[in-house]
Amino acid sequence: MEKKIMYDFETPVSRLGTHAEKYEARERFFGNADVEPFWVADMDLPTPGFLVERIRERSGHPMFGYTEQYDGIFEAIAWWMKNEHAAEVETAYTLLSPSVVTSISMAIQAYTEEGEAVALLSPVYGPFFSCTKTNNRNVADVPLQVENGRFMIDYQALAQALDRPDVKLMLMCNPQNPGGRAWTVQELEKVVELCAEYGVVLFSDEIHSDIVYPPVRHQSVLNIPLADEIAVVAHSIGKTFNTSGLQSSFVFIRNPKLRTAFRRAQERAHCGDINLFGKVALETALSPEGAEYRRQLLAYLHENIQQVCGRLRQVNGLFVMEPEATFLVWSDFRAFGDWQTVFKKLIKEANVALSGGNFFGPAGEGWFRINCAHPRSVLLPAVDRIVSVFSAS
Repeated sequence: MEKKIMYDFETPVSRLGTHAEKYEARERFFGNADVEPFWVADMDLPTPGFLVERIRERSGHPMFGYTEQYDGIFEAIAWWMKNEHAAEVETAYTLLSPSVVTSISMAIQAYTEEGEAVALLSPVYGPFFSCTKTNNRNVADVPLQVENGRFMIDYQALAQALDRPDVKLMLMCNPQNPGGRAWTVQELEKVVELCAEYGVVLFSDEIHSDIVYPPVRHQSVLNIPLADEIAVVAHSIGKTFNTSGLQSSFVFIRNPKLRTAFRRAQERAHCGDINLFGKVALETALSPEGAEYRRQLLAYLHENIQQVCGRLRQVNGLFVMEPEATFLVWSDFRAFGDWQTVFKKLIKEANVALSGGNFFGPAGEGWFRINCAHPRSVLLPAVDRIVSVFSAS
């Protein structure tokens, strides 16, 4: 019987000298090149060895020319979606894309015109706003409501936004970033029903779908029957396998007209393919070995999340939103002053760099997001410093 590999998530691995954004950009964003970084949402946990070895093996060949989109990639994607997410997908409507953000921009260009509007639920990942605005579209912002410690959708406000004649597209983060909600089937059905009623295309960003903590399960828009005619569903292996630098993402569009429009947008931007190593990574990661790695990763991350939330809750006045999904914890620091004051205290007194809530839209002001995908020996001392600084405030 083959011995099961046990993955080591606890031994720190230095990323200095690798041009990692969360380290190299500290001076630019935080004015301190030595502050400990818990902001950019990639992991400081190593990519699994089987994937590293396959990329190393391919890099041993001395030619890196143009490559086809071959069957093995799409077979791996279909296997993963069926086995990990109970979703049946076909190659015919699976498209490759450099990144989910690229796909967001393509969807905006494919389904809206300049001057029209895009609906979104905020606070939400910053490029939902920036991609909309840089494409000369307007934002129809629908703030999420906090109920019983987690985000909930205001369906009345959403319906009002979707009813606007200029709103042609809705962007949804599923699971939600930064709040970590894993939307339920009932919630997704309601969103899909509203989009269908008002003739709005729904883009579901499911990049965090592999990071959902039992007993909760990810519910994909792919499994909502009404969604087939209106939905674009985007995935990536970047979060799960720490491969965002390889730019390997994929999109499902079952409606032929929507798929054709999306392809044309990709063709105009010449971004309907991914690089050689992204293809190798997709085919290798989305496998039984990848599923076992994911299982062990989830257990480690869940313990990190629980410990971080438990420690932060020791601070009076600090509200912590414990996530059902993602390796991110969203916390409300408004009781400790304006966001600039909190920002400075985090850097100068706690020596930590967190993602400021303004990045996630106006509804995020005063909140901060901490990336918990770090070895505990690094993560927990940093959290303890936050607790110490704000307990003394």
